[in-house]
Amino acid sequence: MKSLSRFQTPLRRLLSSSSPIVDGTLTLAAARRLDPVEDSPVYRRSMLRRPPVENWRRLHRNSCSFIGTVVRPVIRNTGDNPTSSSYTLLEVKSTPRNMGSSTFRILLSMRDEISEICLRHLQPNDYIYVSGPLGSYEKVDLSGKRKVFYKVLVMDLNFVRCNDPNQIALKPASSGAGESTSSKGSLDSEEKCRARLRLWQVFFANVYEWWDNRKEKREGKLNPNYPDFKHKDTKECLWLHPDDPPWVRKQLQLYDSKLAGCSRSRSQLDTFGSKLGDFDLDF
Repeated sequence: MKSLSRFQTPLRRLLSSSSPIVDGTLTLAAARRLDPVEDSPVYRRSMLRRPPVENWRRLHRNSCSFIGTVVRPVIRNTGDNPTSSSYTLLEVKSTPRNMGSSTFRILLSMRDEISEICLRHLQPNDYIYVSGPLGSYEKVDLSGKRKVFYKVLVMDLNFVRCNDPNQIALKPASSGAGESTSSKGSLDSEEKCRARLRLWQVFFANVYEWWDNRKEKREGKLNPNYPDFKHKDTKECLWLHPDDPPWVRKQLQLYDSKLAGCSRSRSQLDTFGSKLGDFDLDF
């Protein structure tokens, strides 16, 4: 019995009043002290295993999500594709609650049903959440250099209830109930005119990014209702109107004279890019 008592002495010390056991349960800190293997460098390295390998077909390709403010009206693509598609720009803050935080803009591309929903309901200054695959496209700046921009093919879109007074202040004031239908129509017509003139600015800034269909229309190779100019990437369209402002006609004459005096090589057309500030805008 004395021999047995001698071997039980360490256990009695462990279970004494100074032992880290509470209500018969061993505490986590005590367990680690009793099992030092868990805190050993070898054990910690064993927990940093190589991540598992997933089948790429199960993964969303370059998925992303953003919360931001719509900064331009949704524009419908008027190309030959029978499916509905549209696009707009989203401005995203790196820190939404910080007014001084940096921002960036990204193109939102919508197709099919979600495109029709956005054309009907989405307005500038709307605060939204979007998610979908991340893509890219190239544009040429005024210096002739190609730059890569990013876009989101929107698969999911939700309006975000914003409690930030700074963000709410950006929302346009809602029109009164007594506003006449004719007044609304006048505002819509004015906005469409401004949007069209802005598109002319974009055209003259990078004319080589657009298809010039005027010759084909004159020769009867294209439908007379086909656009005179069509963007090669965004599929935006421009038609010549008799009431176009003088600066549009002046820039077109300059463009045509350059084409008549030189070949249609890209290097020569690259020099035609005009600064937007050079235009005398009549609006």
